[in-house]
Amino acid sequence: MQEITGLAPSGSLGSGFNIEAFKRGLSLGPHFIGQDAGSTDMGPYYHGTGRPFLPLATYRHDLAIMLRAARAAKIPLIIGSALTSGCDESLATATGIIRDIAREHGLSFRMAVIGAEIGKPDLKHRMTAAPLESIGPEGALTPEVVDRCGPIVAQMGIEPFVKAIDAGAEVIIAGRACDDTVFAALPVLRGFDQGLALHCGKILECAGLSAIPYDLGEPMLGTIGRDAFVVEPGNAAHRCTTVSVAGHSLYERGDFEFQPGPGGVNDLSGTSFEQMDERRVRVRGSRFVADAVYKVKLEAAEQLGFRSIVMVGIRDPIMIRALDPLLEETRERAEARFGMRAEGIHLRFRAYGRDAVMGPLEPGGALPREIGLMIEAVAPTQELATGVAMYSRGHLQHASYPGILTTAGNMAYPFSPFGIPVGPAYRFAVYHLMPLEDPCEIFPMTIEEVRN
Repeated sequence: MQEITGLAPSGSLGSGFNIEAFKRGLSLGPHFIGQDAGSTDMGPYYHGTGRPFLPLATYRHDLAIMLRAARAAKIPLIIGSALTSGCDESLATATGIIRDIAREHGLSFRMAVIGAEIGKPDLKHRMTAAPLESIGPEGALTPEVVDRCGPIVAQMGIEPFVKAIDAGAEVIIAGRACDDTVFAALPVLRGFDQGLALHCGKILECAGLSAIPYDLGEPMLGTIGRDAFVVEPGNAAHRCTTVSVAGHSLYERGDFEFQPGPGGVNDLSGTSFEQMDERRVRVRGSRFVADAVYKVKLEAAEQLGFRSIVMVGIRDPIMIRALDPLLEETRERAEARFGMRAEGIHLRFRAYGRDAVMGPLEPGGALPREIGLMIEAVAPTQELATGVAMYSRGHLQHASYPGILTTAGNMAYPFSPFGIPVGPAYRFAVYHLMPLEDPCEIFPMTIEEVRN
């Protein structure tokens, strides 16, 4: 085999994709279909609860098209991070959907299911042997933090997928996995360069985001050869350019030359991008450098309490000028009223239109014409969170500030009731690197014969 081609229907399972472009991609004879189905991008709630990001019907829609196409072409279907967090509960949901689709359409195949959730007793035992390296949370990971978290998952590398393919799996449904490994495993098993395979996988996992025009729901093909890989959109009207592909190679990166992942780092310092024709780009020079100790990233979230919000619009230029001291005064009043620090209550103001996204890093400039102010409170109970948010709103509604002309009507409410209980609030508490002796040791695999 001198080259191997993977087809990515979309950049996110359940988000939908261009069916005609997918069919065109299939007509080019890919050797497998790969799909990323989860992430930490959606925030800690989904890792804390294990719930999927999207309605199950959307996942079923996409999986039905992919599964039927893969079985018709007799090529593997490889799904990673099912669904969202990749914990055991969401993995079981995903495999249940696959079985239902197989029954409905009379499909038979060998399916590998790879778990990524690590048991808390096992993790605590490993923590006593060697402290885990934090790549986010402050302080050492303790058994108490572990106990407070929801399901804890590890981000698997290519090795569990390779093991499943070696076992004859035609469909692989995996828990939490590093996005690029979903697409790199089969090429590496077939003897292709791991650095090229992982870099190509990094392009494919976001599908059409590497093309012009960019679109997460547009399929992408990647063909890996012995010394390079080529990417092209499934949509004949779209195109890859050296800028679009090189630009996406910087996606989700802290360093433009190095992409860390399970077991090592992909070194792109010597990578080159070449425009082959109007629609295709050839990439050379990516190189995988293995770590001395194989490590995987652990992910989990703990519940902080319950969140409530109030959203208001501010159009009064006098109030906008006085906003910062007003918010500080409101915070002091809320502290005096609720004893927030002692009770573990968090109060936050987000001034959209001014600095809600960047905060103190916002360069500033002219005062905005209007601000959307979000008042956010997190407290031990939902009722208390709503109480803190509403109390803060009430003070701002009738606060006195220099130059004030009216004593009411300075804040506009887009809906009623004003206070919105959002539900449980989470934060990532486990975001650590854990060493492994065997890259597959914490990723159990079962093989199932689906027969219909």
